[in-house]
Amino acid sequence: MTDSNITSRLRKLRFGRRVSPTRSVPTPSKASSVSSQKSKTQLAKIDIYHPLSPSTREIRLLHILPEQPGSLLLGPDPISCVLSHVSLDDKPTYHALSYTWDDESLGQSFEDPDDVKRKRRVLISGFIFLDGQAVEVTPNLWVALWHLRRGANWFKEHPDAEAGEFGEMLDRENPTHFTYETPLWIDALCINQLDVLERNQQVQMMGSIYKSGQAVHSWTGLDIPDTGLFIDMVQDFHERFGGSDDAKVEVRKMLLNDDLQASWKPLPSIARRPYWDRLWIVQEYLLGLQCVVHIGLRLISATHLTWVTRELLRSQAVIGSSEWTTIDRETPISHTLQSRHSAFSYPNLSEVLSIFRKHKCSDPRDKIYGLLGLSGRSADGIRVDYTLDADTVYLDAIRHMILNDQDLRLVFNPGRYSCHCPESQHTQSSLPTWVPDLRCLNDAPSALIVDHSWKPTGNKIPRMSASTHNNVLRCHGLLLGTINIIHTVNDTSANFSSSKSVQVRNLANFAATAAPAHDSTAPASKSPQTQLQRFKALYSALTPNKNIHYNATLDETTFTDFCTNAISQDPQLDDDISSRVLNMAPFAAVFSLRLARLSSSATDSNIPSGPVFGLCYPFCQDGDIIAALHGCAEMAVLRPDPVDPGRFKVMCEAYVHGFMDGEGLGLLEEREFELT
Repeated sequence: MTDSNITSRLRKLRFGRRVSPTRSVPTPSKASSVSSQKSKTQLAKIDIYHPLSPSTREIRLLHILPEQPGSLLLGPDPISCVLSHVSLDDKPTYHALSYTWDDESLGQSFEDPDDVKRKRRVLISGFIFLDGQAVEVTPNLWVALWHLRRGANWFKEHPDAEAGEFGEMLDRENPTHFTYETPLWIDALCINQLDVLERNQQVQMMGSIYKSGQAVHSWTGLDIPDTGLFIDMVQDFHERFGGSDDAKVEVRKMLLNDDLQASWKPLPSIARRPYWDRLWIVQEYLLGLQCVVHIGLRLISATHLTWVTRELLRSQAVIGSSEWTTIDRETPISHTLQSRHSAFSYPNLSEVLSIFRKHKCSDPRDKIYGLLGLSGRSADGIRVDYTLDADTVYLDAIRHMILNDQDLRLVFNPGRYSCHCPESQHTQSSLPTWVPDLRCLNDAPSALIVDHSWKPTGNKIPRMSASTHNNVLRCHGLLLGTINIIHTVNDTSANFSSSKSVQVRNLANFAATAAPAHDSTAPASKSPQTQLQRFKALYSALTPNKNIHYNATLDETTFTDFCTNAISQDPQLDDDISSRVLNMAPFAAVFSLRLARLSSSATDSNIPSGPVFGLCYPFCQDGDIIAALHGCAEMAVLRPDPVDPGRFKVMCEAYVHGFMDGEGLGLLEEREFELT
């Protein structure tokens, strides 16, 4: 559509009669939404949307109309927009909006920044006009459009400004500021929500849509007090130290500067906003050529926000934590910002999903579809199809990822056995155990193992196959052995009343009395393990993540001395150290292992002389087997399938001290495992 045609339509819509908002059609069901976090948009008439051409990668763009003066009778001018069609092949100029829906703010209000003296407030609406038709939108989208239109008004009144309303410098070559001349792409309005085929095709293209735009506007919500102070401080320091080797030192000075405490105050509130928890915003935020974050009226570039967050994380280990340095490395905002800093160069969809699998979305199928744009050619075989149920989407996608990436990191789903959802889907799911049920992972414990740099089977090339007939995954690896005894480290269940000192004694006794991993008598050159050696082995099993500073709760010497005292029934066990011992693996269990049959090439020098200890989840049990599967950085806990003898169910990952770097090669036999 040409500019003259758009202008003509704008005139007609500006002065023509608008359709009443009561004529909107029913909302599409959640099961058919393109992106269910934004699926509550209702459309007035389906004839607003003219068909798109998939062969030319056609999309719709939204044009916000200039605001007209309101009246006492009709009130403020409603938000009005028109649509146009463009082809991505023509490299059009446009911006894209990233936001999350929020229905709770409908009917609420916020202070009008242009009429503070009279304390006028803006009532949050639930509809706009689109091509003359009333369209229901979520309140959060309405507020985002209101702020974009207000910003466009400012630039209309200041066409030659070299700086923005709040003094921010403007890049005329690569503008990120929004004007009335800027077309906008918004999924909820630019996709016909009532056309399933169009939704499938457009969602498949969303990665390209966000990559091709000149800028992404990340709308996080209304203003937070002192946001301006925070943004001005960050921009000033980034200009002075952003590319300097002194950045780390200077940021630490900023954190400790009493005069800057008010400037830091908004950061925790920004980090806790629901925007960062949502899965759809991940690819929207990461793929934009340029990205600007909106906090009410104020804007901060993604580059600046990412920089200050990264420096905060680097500084926490040195200066400790406080109210404004509580952005943990495992929070959604940290994952997203750090991924943008590292240019999100993920080799495959398996890695993308393992990083962002805990982000939230209303439609469970979007756990897959919402990340396709980040994974490049790795996701080429996965087609968006909202006619499929979640189980089918997960099964097809995970099978494709495992076989295409030769990577088993996704098969572990401890949430299946430790879910705390009020309405758990696990009992209703038809998924095999090697396919994670992504619906409930937010309620699973934190990852048992953070360090994924191990190679339990060395550099063995993975061999995998998955049948579409019976959903059995076949893979190869080493059978390490069977869990002999399992011991919960920190039992906090309601019916367990033993004191912490008693729990520590039980843990020490477990290590001191565990049977050797191999039944044969140790050779003369190998004496049985001493008690101290056992405690050291237990310590190593409890600290698979000890290289990460927040997991190293006790040093080895303190731990072994304390266990020795516990065994001797020393009544003076320190309560603080007892707590620290039990908190080394607060949600995990330790086990002793009985080695499987040794290979014919095994030598006495490779056979352990004492017990072998490992770390797993408490829902594991005696008789579960431990396997080192090719293509997996952790050990796997498998349980014999009671219905299908010879096959196994996947339980969880495990850490086995002394066998994480290929030590089992040549010692244990390789075999095929069939996972159901």
